[in-house]
Amino acid sequence: MSSSFVRFALVLLFVMQLGADCAVAADVVKVATFNCEWLNRRRIWVKYGLPLKLTPQDDAIWNSREFRDGKYREAARAVAAAIREIDADVIGLTEVGDESDVRDLRDFVKEAGLDYPFWAAAHSTDTFTNQNVAVLSKRELKQILPEIPGREGFDLELDDPENEDTTGISKGMSVVFTAAGRPVNFYVLHLTSELGGHEKDAQRVAQASIVRRHYLKPMLRGEHVIITGDLNDNRDQPTIRRIRGRDDIEEDLVQTAGPTFHARKQDEPDESWNARLRNHWTYEYAGRREQIDHILISPSVVEACSKENQRRQIGIHFLDLNHRFDNDTRRASDHRAVLLTLEFHE
Repeated sequence: MSSSFVRFALVLLFVMQLGADCAVAADVVKVATFNCEWLNRRRIWVKYGLPLKLTPQDDAIWNSREFRDGKYREAARAVAAAIREIDADVIGLTEVGDESDVRDLRDFVKEAGLDYPFWAAAHSTDTFTNQNVAVLSKRELKQILPEIPGREGFDLELDDPENEDTTGISKGMSVVFTAAGRPVNFYVLHLTSELGGHEKDAQRVAQASIVRRHYLKPMLRGEHVIITGDLNDNRDQPTIRRIRGRDDIEEDLVQTAGPTFHARKQDEPDESWNARLRNHWTYEYAGRREQIDHILISPSVVEACSKENQRRQIGIHFLDLNHRFDNDTRRASDHRAVLLTLEFHE
C-alpha cells in the first residue's frame, strides 16, 4: 500500500469525523408562544363565552367550585391537546391561571402524550382578569424569575404632559436554559390590552421599556435572549419597536416574522412571497388579521444559528390549532401559535 494512499485515507477519515462532529454539535431547540385564551379557573366562564362580570343568575351557577373545576378540566384538556400538537421544547403560555392551574395543565399535556418535566408560573399581579403567564420546558430551567421588576412613567393624555402615571408589568417572567452550552434568557410576557385608546397604548410602550432595560443586562453579557408572548401590538407598532430597541443605541432584537427576516427567495414570484407573508398572523379581530403574539431574538441567536457561508438555520411556523371543547362548539384558543426552530451551532 503506497504512502500517498495512506495519507489520502487518513485525510478522508479526518474529514468524515469532522463532519460527524459538526452534526453532533448542532443543538436544535424549538421554542413557541401560545395564548391559551382565558384558561384560568377563577374566570373560566369567559372561555365559555360569558362576560367577565356575570349576571346574578349565572354567578349562582359558576360560583360553585366543583362546577368551575369541571369546566376548567374540559377546556384544559383541549388546550393540552393543542400544546401537544405544537410540540415545542420550550413554550411560553399566556392567559393561563395560577401555579395550581398551570400544574394541572402540565399534567393534562402529559396525559396527552408530551412530558414537560420543567415548568414555572409567574407571580401575576393582575387582580382584574386573574390571568397569568407560564413556561413549560423539556430542558432544565437553570434560573426562574417569576416577575419582571421595575416601573416606568407614561402620559395619560396626548395633550397634557403634566398628567402622568407609572406602570409595571403585571404578567411577565423569565427563565434561563442552555443551548449549545450557552445560557438562553427566555421571557414570557402579556402586555396590557389594546382596548382603551391612548392611555393603554402609552402604558404598553412603558411596559416595553421595562422589558428592554431588563434583558439588556444579560444580552450585554453575551448571553442569548428570546422574548415571547402576547405583546398586543403589531410588528411595526411602537411597543414592538421599543422592546426591540429600535429607538436607542444598543443592539436591536430581531423580528422573526415579516418581510425583513423572510426575504423573497431567489426567483420566487411575488404572489408566492406575499402568500407566505400573509400567513404571518396570530389573531383576527373585526376581519383584520394581525400578529400580536411574537418571538423576538437577540443577534447572538441569529449568529449562533448560522454556519459559515450558509443561510441561518432558523424556521418559523404559524400554527392553526383546531382542538375543541364544549360539545365541539369552541376552539381551544382564538390565537394561532408561533413555533420557531433554532439550530444552534455554537
